Amino acid sequence: MPVNHSPKQAVSQLKDQLSSEKRKLSFLFGAGTSMAVGLPSVTDLTLKIKTKLVGKEKDAFENLIKICNSSNIEDILNKLRVVRELLGESETEISYKIEGKTFGQKFDVAICSAISDLVSKTAASSISPHINFTNWLFKYQANRIYPVEIFTTNYDLLFEEAFEEKRIPYFDGFVGSINPFLVPECVEAENNRQNNPAYIPNSWLRFWKIHGSINWYLYKDAGAKNRITRNSVKKCNPGDELMIYPSRQKYDESRRLPFLVFQDRLRKFLSQGEILLIINGYSFNDEHINEIIFQALRANKRLAITALIYGDTIKKERKISDKVLSYGLENPNLTILSLIGCCC
Repeated sequence: MPVNHSPKQAVSQLKDQLSSEKRKLSFLFGAGTSMAVGLPSVTDLTLKIKTKLVGKEKDAFENLIKICNSSNIEDILNKLRVVRELLGESETEISYKIEGKTFGQKFDVAICSAISDLVSKTAASSISPHINFTNWLFKYQANRIYPVEIFTTNYDLLFEEAFEEKRIPYFDGFVGSINPFLVPECVEAENNRQNNPAYIPNSWLRFWKIHGSINWYLYKDAGAKNRITRNSVKKCNPGDELMIYPSRQKYDESRRLPFLVFQDRLRKFLSQGEILLIINGYSFNDEHINEIIFQALRANKRLAITALIYGDTIKKERKISDKVLSYGLENPNLTILSLIGCCC
């Protein structure tokens, strides 16, 4: 496939776009930004979780991998939670080697605890790239007319660690100190008179975790209602669920709410106005996010996207499909850059 390769033009264009304070600026960070500091990919995460499980839990986990025909921990957790709903209150019924309610709960907790351990800050070799990015935001982007909005598919807390180490205020959709709760109207609010009561200060970063987080939990409140909270010191207890990317088809509204709110925010943000979206570490493997991005490119001619794609200079490999690359060649507002080439 022929590729238009003009890195000088692409870099000059990106520099001009970043220099405009009136242009809305946003970022989409994928797993590559966490893998760069030593955290596992989604597939590697699944394999590492298996090594942490023993006995019946390990057997059940291997069976779920086989049934799902996937090494993606998101698919496996979705399947497990569907099975738990089917088991209900029964302690004797067996489905996919998961025996009864209590075992299903403990199994879920074991997986969630393993995920938390494997993608925690201590598992990372360094968060200096995240610190450098935060410093750059503070130094060069603090005076923008519109707040910077950051979207990520990562579960880890590396960006939060960096923001807080550098004392950069940010809003992630939750408020509160004991059991923080999601406030959708503040996520959706624009800086106008109508939304003024719910609008977060312009100087605060917006930080939206599209696939959930290792510090999001679903629990039952005093009224036995499902609630999602954000709590970095809480441990996952039997009956709780770690909230990472629940199934849209199988799960009720209480589980889907944060994910729908943040995806809608991405769609709304990209749909109107002069916008620059910089993508880094994202391999374009999520069809729902791809649909939002490509639809926005078709609908908003003032949207410019620059995607920074990992490329292996020795093997001459790039981590992006030909389909996405073709879209970049056909669409002048989408620039794709890697160490082994670019199209713009």
